[in-house]
Amino acid sequence: MNSMLTLEEVKNFLQLGQDEVEGLLKNGRLHAYKIGGSYIRFRKEEVINLRQEIQPARVREPRNFFSRAADFWRFNNFYIVSALLVSALIFMIAGR
Repeated sequence: MNSMLTLEEVKNFLQLGQDEVEGLLKNGRLHAYKIGGSYIRFRKEEVINLRQEIQPARVREPRNFFSRAADFWRFNNFYIVSALLVSALIFMIAGR
């Protein structure tokens, strides 16, 4: 499944500012889908790989359960919350 990320998600995940992300785009180290002159979506796999490249080895923390869970939540919180809200709505409608 090819998941896509917004610019804000990319900036948060890479812990970079707008100018730094735009520099990565100009240098060809990161690719984005652009509509109307604005970068709107990035491939999740590419962002994860880029993070591993730009993060210095000595600073890189071991990937434990909690850091993986935090990354999962960061990338999927909208979908999880949406699914819970839709489920609650269906439950409420079915209960009438």
